[in-house]
Amino acid sequence: MHALRSLGLFLVAPLAVAGWVACGGTEPLDSLEDTNGSDAAVDGSATDGGVKDAGRDGATTDGGIADGSTGDAGPIDAGPPNPYAGGTPIAAPADAWSYIPMNDLICGNGSTSGIGFNPSSKPNAPVLVFFMGGGACWNAATCLGGASSNLTDKVGEPEIMADIPRIDLLFNRSAATNPFRDANFVFVPYCTADIHGGDSVKTYSLLTKKMTVNHHGAKNSEAVVKRLLATFPTTPKVYVTGASGGGYGAMMNMHRFRTAWPGVRIDMLNDSGTPIQPSGSFWSDMQSAWNLQLPPGCAGCDADVSKMFPYLASTMGNGRLAFTSFTQDKTIRAFTGNLIPQDYENKLLALKGTMAANQKAYIVSGDSHVLLKQDPLPVASSGVTLPTWLNQFANDDPAWAHQGP
Repeated sequence: MHALRSLGLFLVAPLAVAGWVACGGTEPLDSLEDTNGSDAAVDGSATDGGVKDAGRDGATTDGGIADGSTGDAGPIDAGPPNPYAGGTPIAAPADAWSYIPMNDLICGNGSTSGIGFNPSSKPNAPVLVFFMGGGACWNAATCLGGASSNLTDKVGEPEIMADIPRIDLLFNRSAATNPFRDANFVFVPYCTADIHGGDSVKTYSLLTKKMTVNHHGAKNSEAVVKRLLATFPTTPKVYVTGASGGGYGAMMNMHRFRTAWPGVRIDMLNDSGTPIQPSGSFWSDMQSAWNLQLPPGCAGCDADVSKMFPYLASTMGNGRLAFTSFTQDKTIRAFTGNLIPQDYENKLLALKGTMAANQKAYIVSGDSHVLLKQDPLPVASSGVTLPTWLNQFANDDPAWAHQGP
């Protein structure tokens, strides 16, 4: 089991299973350093009283009109009810990690999982949700070939608690350089092979092998947001973060957080969930297998995943998006089928060119995968360190800017 868990933060290179070696790749899975990550999402369901002007229950009031007239006032600017209201709040000790089991968080093998939860002792603290990565699969070769982690494993308290320390850059409360140290932490695991966005049950067969996979990522994300809204109904800010497959998951599920907390500032940190269009029919095949729940209103995203950054710019208001990547990330090259290093780098820099004023990239030369887990941390060519850049991002520093090529 640990061998699969060691895939951790990474979006395991599925093409290696589907035949990349035959195309000349000698080390298709050489990005699999010993790094695990769990996506610990806090179980916080929404209660009817937490969100201002959110149309909590749509109840009508019978207009008590001062002059004694009998007119019925009807609904009072309620709007539609919040779809994430009604969850169960999470209670756990402050400044310590707890495992919160969730019966509605379903893994690929049909077992249930939970989230890691570490509420802050600081009043009025923001919420930081981290989506874990760990591969993806969408056909018999990738699913039966082991291109996604945790499909056959139980992902429970021991596995999640082992993964959390690997995201120390975000979760370290004692590090003065960590701008998120006072936040409420939520770690969401990944065991559905669908970049946290699917809603299907598929059976994959190859020769004598067969596997049924619950691509339940979208429903899992809904369940997590519900619990979090109930737990933190009046949070002043939310950070939606993730690495690799979890970086894609952050993009896929940003709209859920915006719907749950209307009017609340929501920022995103996406480490190596690079929205470069996969080659051939990969993207449409993934959507079909997973019944991928693309964000509503993401025009053109079904045809081209690179439309995701412009879509987020148009929907995040004054929220910031921080994106980090290596120039020639071998794992994402394999995942997307963009195998030629320089071609991939050219597409990455073109993607950077589409980013809006509230979106910045921190790009480092190399072909490794996931900056957050590197030790020592990589440094951009400008000399600005990653912790410095993240502090600029989190603190609305006007010096926050693109770093790297």
